Amino acid sequence: MDGCKELGINANALDGAWAKAKAAKKLVKFGGGFYCGLVEVDGKEPIYIFNGFFMAMHSKFTQPGTEIHCYTVEWDPAVLSWTLFRGQVLGPTDPADAPADSLRGRILAGWEQLGLKELPNVGDNGVHASASPFEAFAERANWLGMPMDADEFGKQMKKAGLTESFASDWSVGPQVAIEPGKKGSIFDALEDLDSKECPEKLVQLSILNAN
Repeated sequence: MDGCKELGINANALDGAWAKAKAAKKLVKFGGGFYCGLVEVDGKEPIYIFNGFFMAMHSKFTQPGTEIHCYTVEWDPAVLSWTLFRGQVLGPTDPADAPADSLRGRILAGWEQLGLKELPNVGDNGVHASASPFEAFAERANWLGMPMDADEFGKQMKKAGLTESFASDWSVGPQVAIEPGKKGSIFDALEDLDSKECPEKLVQLSILNAN
């Protein structure tokens, strides 16, 4: 909002300027979902803005008449890894690169029949999936208010000795020590881990960050 005020533009114009900054490789990623970009608008001094895409994206899901449908899915990791779930079942972030039989590939092929307003793209690709079991837990807690004791992965974390306060603190995606002397996004550190390995990695990281 401050950036829009400073540049004299609205959220959609900021989104467009952000896209140009991204194309010009003038973005820096600090962590999962947290970016800073040098945004330039004609007649104005360039300024740095955090997550300049967010307001336009947020409005698409909160304006009257819009809905978000949430699905909780389970599968056997011996048959399907989290990596294959995201890459083959879901498909890559850019629908143009998605396998034809993936969810994003099918949405791209049938977007008009599905009643979508425009061709799916990287920002509007039809479906989102969590990058790890822990991120899925965090999103259920955020969107659905799911308590740890009522969540299947929450129960796994509790069984592994992780507390509710720990899960809550790390669910916002903080920068943590991911190895001695190095910090990074907890979501990035757990990306594509299966449901058995993910709690084990969380325990290791919790011990590292307690020291």
